[in-house]
Amino acid sequence: MDDALAELRFLASSANRVRVLEALSDGATTRREVEARTGVARSTVARALDEAAERDWVDSEGSRYWTTPEGEARLSAFRTYLETTAGMQHLGPALRWLPDPVRALDYRHLRDAELTYPTDDNPAAPFDRGLAVLEAADEYRSLTQNSFPRYMAVVRDRVVAGVLDFEGIVADAFVETLRGEPDRARVWHDLADRVWVYDGHVPVNLQVADGTAVIWLCGPDHDGDDVVVKGLLESDDPAVVSWAESYYREFRAEADPIETTGLPVA
Repeated sequence: MDDALAELRFLASSANRVRVLEALSDGATTRREVEARTGVARSTVARALDEAAERDWVDSEGSRYWTTPEGEARLSAFRTYLETTAGMQHLGPALRWLPDPVRALDYRHLRDAELTYPTDDNPAAPFDRGLAVLEAADEYRSLTQNSFPRYMAVVRDRVVAGVLDFEGIVADAFVETLRGEPDRARVWHDLADRVWVYDGHVPVNLQVADGTAVIWLCGPDHDGDDVVVKGLLESDDPAVVSWAESYYREFRAEADPIETTGLPVA
């Protein structure tokens, strides 16, 4: 463990050292070329190359240097660590509110995610942003534990207008709540051929809208009694979108068409 930490410190303690080694990643390079690529002082470049050579991370012939397979492997692992850390730092408080299934993602792919939080001026900012995504989408896939009436009204209106390709999955427990709400249930009657019901717990609320994954961040309220929306995460990173689409398909394969015969209509 101590040896591993020492190697991490060797790279982490000097950004210039990392820049120098990165400059060798494309193949044999002279010191002068490294200086030009990195903007690092000549003496610092020379010291970084010498120190890396002592560890067998860099080899040389004449005036040209390159990373050894061991050096490239170490640098690649360190690069991954940096990108993962950058993803976690970018998420900030969102990290604690990520749904458990989302934690299976490589945090590197979340370092450019767009995050929307409630503010004092606009406590509904995540909902407003989610609605804006819906209103701009041509294709919308939704997997949720429940659903907001305003959202579903927009979905219904846009589907009827022929401007939205929609498909949704909702938890069966939510359908039970519709039995006592005729006005709300009417929308679901109108979308019956596009909605499926999952018999069980849906552990994440997400949508895929035109190649963007939308993930709702939820956590306990101030009293710890109820779960509330803490924010909204959007990502168009291909790995995140691919995960969201695959996760949706898993639930779609286990879901059944919604039965509206038992739902009232106002």
